[in-house]
Amino acid sequence: MLLVQIGIAFCFIVALVAMKKERSVINPLSVFCFVWMAVLFFSTNTTRLDYPQNETIEWIVIGVVAYTLGYVFQSNFKIRFTFGKWASLRGQIAVPRYKLLLLCSIVCMLFFLKDLILVFLNGGSFNLRYIQQFLRSDDYTVVSNPIENSINILFIQPISFALPAICAVDIFYGVKNKRLITITVLMLLFKMMSTANRSGFLLLFIYILIVGLIFIRNRRSSNFKNNRLLKRYKYLLFGIIIVAGLVLVITTISRGVDLSTNIYLNLAIPPRMFEIWSEKVQEAGLQGYGETSLMGFLFPVKYIFNNVLKIWDATNINAVYNMIQLTDVQWVWPGPKITANAYVSMFWNLYTDFRYEGILVGSFLYGTISAQSFWNAIRTSNPRMLSAFCLILYSVLYSFVRFQFSDSRFVLAIIFISFFAYKKDYKLDAI
Repeated sequence: MLLVQIGIAFCFIVALVAMKKERSVINPLSVFCFVWMAVLFFSTNTTRLDYPQNETIEWIVIGVVAYTLGYVFQSNFKIRFTFGKWASLRGQIAVPRYKLLLLCSIVCMLFFLKDLILVFLNGGSFNLRYIQQFLRSDDYTVVSNPIENSINILFIQPISFALPAICAVDIFYGVKNKRLITITVLMLLFKMMSTANRSGFLLLFIYILIVGLIFIRNRRSSNFKNNRLLKRYKYLLFGIIIVAGLVLVITTISRGVDLSTNIYLNLAIPPRMFEIWSEKVQEAGLQGYGETSLMGFLFPVKYIFNNVLKIWDATNINAVYNMIQLTDVQWVWPGPKITANAYVSMFWNLYTDFRYEGILVGSFLYGTISAQSFWNAIRTSNPRMLSAFCLILYSVLYSFVRFQFSDSRFVLAIIFISFFAYKKDYKLDAI
């Protein structure tokens, strides 16, 4: 119990110090510490779940400390790793490839519209709870082919994941392209109705909030004179928070889920899920050697060679991938009356790769990446950097679920933003 209290106190103090130093509530270190402070608190103050072992709590706290040290190290020494020379990035802005983005958004929208039509043709409804149950039932069958699956995995899912971040940045730092924003919102609506998944809309609201807070922070720092415009953006963010809250409540009720219980359990179960699946990894004698944490980079290559070309069979990569999939599809018992899947946390990925050394080193490196991404975003006001930071902060916020770099959708979205979504940087006056 003392270790839990120490961990919670450490997270709280570090989060507050980081907020003051970075002059922003959405800096990665504060977000990470607040998330894991909540996880430590809820997981050890519940009667519905089994109490985590002391060793589990110890390594979670060590992981949080290592992340903090990595973040502080990078913030102080500022080892640069950017797509381009840092000196030239400061006064530049990346211009979105609007035609390409519109084409991509239309393709994604039509893809999800097709799925939505299939759901309704098979007897679906507008009730998200019913849709969710229906999709899991034997009554719903979808005939797909390898080409369609490849397009979905390698294009549709990553692009639809990247577009909300790009649109959020365009609202504050672009031309506010109405067609792109409208089609993206329609795409997210079709996706939600065809999958009963609210995450797309939630991400859009989160990204708008992130970029808006950075925009206001930078304008304050530069002694921005137009107070009326600044107030308008503040009112916009306030309105977005209200709308996001209403959407979250309405869609949660539509799914037949108690919101407070859902949030509580999501934050409470990661330590126990980490324990359960770490034991399964030990029983299987599996070690990823980096493959578990970086599966998001490896899976597209594996998929093309295995499923399209059928010329390569990487035994260990396949074993690691199958174990990752099991964490999502296999339900286990973190408590006497509760079953759950996923939510193994980032620490499970790092543990599976190199055991406890992986948690220590991996968390440290993750902290350096987070700090550099935040630095790139706030110092350059470069839309490409801002869009990439939205995804990085998303990974930090959802670190209690899994290590997002193990998800090909996340990795391919970052690659799309970094190399395809924006044109060559054009010189502007430094903001």
